[in-house]
Amino acid sequence: MKLLVLRHDVAEPRESGLSRDADAKRALTAKGRKRAERAARGLARLLDGVDVLAASPLRRARETADALARELDDVEVTEVDVLAPEHPPMAVAAWLAELGGVEQVAIVGHEPGLSELVTWLVSGLSTPWLELGKGGACQLELPDRVAPGQARLLWLLEPGQLRRLR
Repeated sequence: MKLLVLRHDVAEPRESGLSRDADAKRALTAKGRKRAERAARGLARLLDGVDVLAASPLRRARETADALARELDDVEVTEVDVLAPEHPPMAVAAWLAELGGVEQVAIVGHEPGLSELVTWLVSGLSTPWLELGKGGACQLELPDRVAPGQARLLWLLEPGQLRRLR
């Protein structure tokens, strides 16, 4: 299985004391929407289709996933709770393992969870050794059994690099 990991793009500012429900409703800014659309066009050129496109249930991740879905011939976006902040890599790995038999999965989520996930899948370590910028992405190749330290990093692109792909 190949796994595309995409961080949501620029969202409305986080206000101090914001409740969890209010934070979940923060949308992409106009700039963030435009950047997400350009990055999605670049990703569509790199990917050979997607079997599963999943997003955190938080609005900013869903909006980023929707931009990618439009570029991938309106593939359906599924909201997956384990992609929300504060879920451990093991929870995402368990969800991935349940998919069985799919060739390409794309997930859209948040930092620091995505970097923790990528680090754990590639090295087995729990301390991240990379950070995805807002709108940044990477692709991993996972063996049949999703386990820590077993994935291979295929590529990692910063947001600006994705937006420049033609």
